[in-house]
Amino acid sequence: MGKMLERKRKGEPVPELRDGDRMNTTEFMRRYEATPEGFRAELINGVVYVNRWIETGPNGEKRIMPPITAKYHGVPHAAAIYHLGYYSSSTSGVIASAPVTVILSPIDSVAEPDALLRIDDDSEGSCLTDDDEYLHGPPELVVEIADMTAEHDLGSKFEMYERNGVQEYFVWRTRHQVIDWFQLERGKYVPLQPDDDGILKSRVFPGLWLDPQALIAGDMAKVLAVAQAGIASPEHAKFVEKLRKKAARKKR
Repeated sequence: MGKMLERKRKGEPVPELRDGDRMNTTEFMRRYEATPEGFRAELINGVVYVNRWIETGPNGEKRIMPPITAKYHGVPHAAAIYHLGYYSSSTSGVIASAPVTVILSPIDSVAEPDALLRIDDDSEGSCLTDDDEYLHGPPELVVEIADMTAEHDLGSKFEMYERNGVQEYFVWRTRHQVIDWFQLERGKYVPLQPDDDGILKSRVFPGLWLDPQALIAGDMAKVLAVAQAGIASPEHAKFVEKLRKKAARKKR
């Protein structure tokens, strides 16, 4: 780290992003867009956090660090995305996404959550795409898979998402086998409480139901059955119709 990268677009040198650097969103994106493929970083409350980087090995090979575990990140990540994707595929006007750059604040916050669910532009979602193809503004639901990052995800990231108005925040602490699902109430996150059957039901996305213990256990058949019940619920049908009307008004 510390060398200067050549920015091809304008030709001026661009400093590398380093863990702990402090800067605003504009400077962060200027430097981030100049980094090599495979480099990943976030700007959390004005502080740079480098998540993945490239270093040269002893024989000159390029290595992307750090490694990612299957049990505590890869498999849970896929399961969470499957759950969100299933809901979005049955809910016109809602989009699920794997990691993507989200410019939460034009001042000091650029996140790359593990997954998210958002209402699309035509249906008046709070997170919109721009000409740069990044997302701008808070997605309605953000998911983080917390393998070795639980303290960070429930600390500085928690505060960032809360402060920038992400309405629901889902953290899966895989090593502790715990799922925390928060909802925003009067500007503060409070835990989403399960119903009498232990099912978590999103307030922002009606019909998005989850059996957290089944997800933790890897029982995807039960996860799917609960998700299907949510999609078959009257509240889901009302939500889809609400989004349809919003999209129709925008197209007039």
